[in-house]
Amino acid sequence: MLNKRQQTILSFITEHGEAKNSQLQELIGDCSSMTLWRDLEKLEEEGKIVRFRGGAQAAAQREDGQGQEINFVRRARQNTGEKESIAMIAADLLLPDQSYFLDAGSTTFTLLRYLHPGNYNFITSAANIAAELAKHPNYDVTMLGGQLNANTLSCSGPQAERMLQEINIDIAVMASSGYSSGSAFTSGRLTEAELKKHVIRKAFFTIMLLDHSKLLKRHPFTFATLDDVDIVIGDASLPVEFRDACALHGTQFFSASDGYSPDERIRILQELLIKKSHPA
Repeated sequence: MLNKRQQTILSFITEHGEAKNSQLQELIGDCSSMTLWRDLEKLEEEGKIVRFRGGAQAAAQREDGQGQEINFVRRARQNTGEKESIAMIAADLLLPDQSYFLDAGSTTFTLLRYLHPGNYNFITSAANIAAELAKHPNYDVTMLGGQLNANTLSCSGPQAERMLQEINIDIAVMASSGYSSGSAFTSGRLTEAELKKHVIRKAFFTIMLLDHSKLLKRHPFTFATLDDVDIVIGDASLPVEFRDACALHGTQFFSASDGYSPDERIRILQELLIKKSHPA
């Protein structure tokens, strides 16, 4: 049976997906680090969490015998119209003969259906995206290794970060679990947030995919702000306040209702790439 402190720790980790030890130490107050260590050990022994260096994450929840991957399937069925519109715009901006990082996520997975013919070089951390891309003989696919998150089907951790050191990325197509004005783009897992940070630092140019359901959702780990993103592709339901924030930070915003044609969006992308190549 768990004591009140252990229940508090478990509730926090379950709600947020994972947590740093420093967060948990602050949560439980005056208890020592050894007490926290023993609490986490007990929770892990009972199969409720999985510890990693510097923190812990919620254990996979089994549903219908299929594991947490069912959560990805469920998300893929939500806001499908918005995801389709975002994916089509994003795919139009991915021109052949470039090196692209594709982040894990249901919207990113959707854009695979709309890629234009040609030779592409793709890097991804998502197992399902890598498997889908591998069906095409003209795609050169590199998958980052690491710990697989059954909820997002994404690999992350030190192995993935080390692989990135030897990889050049022209454009990173990123996804976010949430966005709020105070915390910007956030993720529920520390290792995934750290990997996203590394990708954005390595990439010459960054595109963020964001539907309105992610707005005002605040997860524990911030991995980027609008200053780190060159283009946001959203849906028509994102409010004018968000679009104004993009403009304030010099971030281009695209959506199905932006009034641009596909050719105009490509022209704007090319202008932004030239501007970034030759800063004033």
